[in-house]
Amino acid sequence: MDALAASRPQMIATLDGFRDTLEDLGSGLGITDPVAGPVVLALK
Repeated sequence: MDALAASRPQMIATLDGFRDTLEDLGSGLGITDPVAGPVVLALK
């Protein structure tokens, strides 16, 4: 959990890099609602 918390700034920076390309699908969830799902981009 500590490693996950420590990585949040980098995860947010990665998301900020393509946030403008995301589509709001409605339902009041917003664009960056945290949900579980398949990996769509593997960063190396």
